[in-house]
Amino acid sequence: MKEMKTIIKKELKRFFTDYRILFSLFLPGVLIFIMYSIMGSFMSKAMDPKITEFNVAIVNEPEEFKSFLKVEGWEVKINEKDYEKQEAIELIKNKELDLYIAYDENFYMNMESYEVGSGEPPKVEIYYNSSAESSAIIYSYYTECLDEFESTISNKFDINPNINENYNQVEDKDMTVQILSYVMPLLLTTFLFTGSLGICSESIAGEKERGTIATLLITPTKRSHIVLGKIISLGITSMASSIVSFIGLILSLPKLTGTSFDFSSYGVGTIFSMLGIIVVTVLLFTTLLTIISTISKSVKEATSYSTPLMILIILIGFSNFMSSGAVANHFLYLIPFYNIIQSLIGIFSLSLSTLDLLLCIFSNIFYIAIGVFTLTKMFNNEKIIFNK
Repeated sequence: MKEMKTIIKKELKRFFTDYRILFSLFLPGVLIFIMYSIMGSFMSKAMDPKITEFNVAIVNEPEEFKSFLKVEGWEVKINEKDYEKQEAIELIKNKELDLYIAYDENFYMNMESYEVGSGEPPKVEIYYNSSAESSAIIYSYYTECLDEFESTISNKFDINPNINENYNQVEDKDMTVQILSYVMPLLLTTFLFTGSLGICSESIAGEKERGTIATLLITPTKRSHIVLGKIISLGITSMASSIVSFIGLILSLPKLTGTSFDFSSYGVGTIFSMLGIIVVTVLLFTTLLTIISTISKSVKEATSYSTPLMILIILIGFSNFMSSGAVANHFLYLIPFYNIIQSLIGIFSLSLSTLDLLLCIFSNIFYIAIGVFTLTKMFNNEKIIFNK
């Protein structure tokens, strides 16, 4: 029993007197608290309606239903033009019209006189585009109003009864943009980080364990050149690993989501923008993970110290699900990690401005330069390099 107490005391003393262990133990909890608090405030703001203007065309609207679209705080423009069905559908596809509602002639009178089970009930057809947020919002609201009304009169009419009719006018390219802008920012940054993690954690800490770091440092090569060589080589290796994972994900998405994908919306400019973000992201991750590897005594310790950073990046990645698109505030594109997520959202949703793209790329280049300078100073400090 005495020996066991001695061991417990020894281990607890080691845990609670080593600032590095304390850092890895408590920082994840602190980060989770901070990020979840921020996410909570974002989510509460997201509950407020951001879109309040809608453009709707209605055919044969019953007088009794006109109150449905009189919503406080909303400005619903009822288009007076007598659209042909196909003309309205084209406008919805082009996101120039949010909703096209077509009631049968004399709908309300026929509904009141209809006997359930005695033939075909009067119907209302509603066309919308789920890839347009305004269209999705007004469609959901209007069908809910009709459902609530129908529940009071024992199913005397049908909403969108024709199973062969496509009421959702979303196109494959719009669906592709919508899905990718939601799932890819978080997944891509996770792939880029995990691709860098295993390689960078071993880069300096591994050489310390093997005892080869001294051999490297006694060469006539400048320390700054060693640092740059390490970061560039590690960045290329990490990028190769991440891009393979990214391609595998893209190819698997059609089967994963059960939808067809149309990548025609993404032109050459979009591809180069994405490549620019990927390059600076990998170099930033590589620089930070190499710094962590340099202050660590072993690969295991380096991996442990990298965990809080990984948690932080994943939590920031989840900010994508709390907004309908990239942020418009230019200054937010100067915040590391957050600017990467927002830039990827903007790239995949085709809404990123050139200014925001440049702010993200050049701010991260600045952070990488600071990291390289810090690493050079660390390489000149023997207490850090040889802290076995």
